[in-house]
Amino acid sequence: MKKLLGILVLGLFLITPSQADDIQNFQIEGMSIGDSALDYFKENEIKSRTKGTYPSDDKFYQIGFGNKFDNYELVQFHLKKNDNRFIMYGLTGKTKMEFNKCLEQKKIVIKEIKEILTKVSEKNYKSDYRKKYGKSFSEVTDLNVEGGSIRIYCDNWEEKYTEMNGWDDSFNVSASSEELLLWLDNEAYK
Repeated sequence: MKKLLGILVLGLFLITPSQADDIQNFQIEGMSIGDSALDYFKENEIKSRTKGTYPSDDKFYQIGFGNKFDNYELVQFHLKKNDNRFIMYGLTGKTKMEFNKCLEQKKIVIKEIKEILTKVSEKNYKSDYRKKYGKSFSEVTDLNVEGGSIRIYCDNWEEKYTEMNGWDDSFNVSASSEELLLWLDNEAYK
């Protein structure tokens, strides 16, 4: 019996470190994947927001709030259709920032995340939006962690798209659950 208890206790200690590197332990403006939006906003505020939807499937939608936060001008999150608990499956913080300054901020934030979440795999790349927006591009770093991914990126919009669409260069941090990522990859854009 003592041996079994010792194995169980040892097993609990071995599990704890991996839980510290879970996507749900990462926060944007104090919010985490798996939290209810009702913990931060009133239900009528959530329901009154314009829903961003996807072309092929409506399992998830995105809404955003601006000018209420310490670090970001806009925070958006993904919610599941017909979920009355309003559980967040994705979070994004966004703020306008000149591209070169953004690249500096990106390095700082990646370093800070790696100090908090130690079990990450990193992928860096440049996204040119399939050349859909001329010379516009993003410098992207994906940090894959247990339960999802954190993306840190800097948008650099070609001037004509800034003028046409009001899109500004920006610094962005997003966290997504595995469930949301699978849906985005396999269903949202069929």
